[in-house]
Amino acid sequence: MFRRSLLALALVAVAAPSEAQLARTFSSATYTGVGGSQLKSDIDNLGKAVNLDAIGGYNLTPELPWGRIAAELNLGVTVSPGKNKGQPAGGGVIGGGGGDTTGNNTASNEDLQSFIFALQGVYRSPGRLYGIGAAGYSLVNTNIQEIQDKGSGGFSFGGGAGFKFGANTAAVEVMYQRVSKELQTIGIRFVY
Repeated sequence: MFRRSLLALALVAVAAPSEAQLARTFSSATYTGVGGSQLKSDIDNLGKAVNLDAIGGYNLTPELPWGRIAAELNLGVTVSPGKNKGQPAGGGVIGGGGGDTTGNNTASNEDLQSFIFALQGVYRSPGRLYGIGAAGYSLVNTNIQEIQDKGSGGFSFGGGAGFKFGANTAAVEVMYQRVSKELQTIGIRFVY
């Protein structure tokens, strides 16, 4: 798991903004970003996957005393699949198929992979250290049938915190997002 996280951070570092991009003001109308996130499923026998994320946003309001509102597009793709731990002794497969029906396990032998498309409204509080709230629509495509069967699109929400490197410059953000009924992410991203 540590190696997967290290790989995601290395990918973010390679795609991170240059010094010239960091000097660009974060207060402009549009912004972009890159990040890495850990994808977790509510299905017990699937491990955590690592996603690479791309962010694009448009500030709908200027910096106001109470904060800023933006429309944001997030794309995430798995770069390190979540390991499938196999079936527990006695079954426990979703929808039956085993003796122990208390488990929440997939019948699939595949590792967890996904593509996530999210369009959200995002609120950022004022200041260099700020809070973040997000809500919108996510479309998730995954190779695990039980997750797809519960709905590949729907309401998504999240929250987190960010820190601007200067008063109006690029920022680093830590975000939690519930992207579907079965999937959630937590990650770090650079927005510039």
